[in-house]
Amino acid sequence: MSFYNKYRPSCFEDIKGPSANILQKQIELNKTSHAYILAGPPGTGKTTLARVAAISLIGNDEDTKTSIINDAHPDVYEINCAVNNGIDHVRDNILQLARLSPISGKYKIFILDECHMLTTQAQTSLIKITEEPPAVVKFFFCTTEPNKILRAIRTRCQTFNLRKLSESDLISILSNVCEKESLEYEIDALKLITKEAEGSARTALSILEQLSVLDITEDNARELFNRSPKNVAKELAYSIVNCNRSEACRIIEASKLEGRDINSLILETSTIFMDAFRYVALKIKKVDRDPDIENIAKNVNTMKIVEITEQLYNITCNIRQTVSEDLVAMTGLLKIIDWYANSSVNDKK
Repeated sequence: MSFYNKYRPSCFEDIKGPSANILQKQIELNKTSHAYILAGPPGTGKTTLARVAAISLIGNDEDTKTSIINDAHPDVYEINCAVNNGIDHVRDNILQLARLSPISGKYKIFILDECHMLTTQAQTSLIKITEEPPAVVKFFFCTTEPNKILRAIRTRCQTFNLRKLSESDLISILSNVCEKESLEYEIDALKLITKEAEGSARTALSILEQLSVLDITEDNARELFNRSPKNVAKELAYSIVNCNRSEACRIIEASKLEGRDINSLILETSTIFMDAFRYVALKIKKVDRDPDIENIAKNVNTMKIVEITEQLYNITCNIRQTVSEDLVAMTGLLKIIDWYANSSVNDKK
């Protein structure tokens, strides 16, 4: 079983965020709504939250929990609207079933995943039942694009907006899984995974599972993501502050020959300068400071650090619009170095 299925939360306590807290309290107080919209980016736990709510509404015993998680409970219907999105399916599998009494539980629960992909006609057919549903029916509309749900349905639902998970939350999830699986890991490897996952627990766990057949080290993670070794971004940052054009070109050329992701290299370099700014602007503990980055913070004008960060980020935006990423990166870096060299000369006058 995949990590993201094996370690999928089955109770509210395992889900982070205010949406789970509010929904849990509503169920405890018997003040639930008849219909909910759970909106948020992919992998943020929309369907998981709906399943956990269904477990709490129907019964927390192990048999009920297992059957709902395995999509086998007779009173819980999980429908993939990306596939079953037409009026006929809604009429046959929702409207008719909603009129029947629950088989074994207190409620009949419909979880509509990717519900924004329902046709307009199919959504229209759901308006009346979401306004006046039978007392035993609960709807959970899960979507990444709530704006595509008809307003007539949205106004009849309580909406919870699920956020991307923070880096610290993802690291906590990954480290817990590593401990349960008896996997040794480097914390910097987990940090790289969280950056690649972009707030999605499902993506982070998939990457961890992929990496778990090897040692979970930063070097192996970088190889998996096709990133340059950690020191290369620092070398590129120093080539800028030292106005060393040939070194900057050498680094980009070497990255191209090695088949590295140049866009990631530029983005990581911009992060170095952003971290240098944080060292100046925020009270970062000495133990948490990288000496190489602190050296940039001490020796480069603060506003120039910000400007370099922005210019590097602009290079990554330009790279996404072309296939010649090495050319865009090299010309962009040379422009930054020329700007920095000229501005430094003017500062000395």
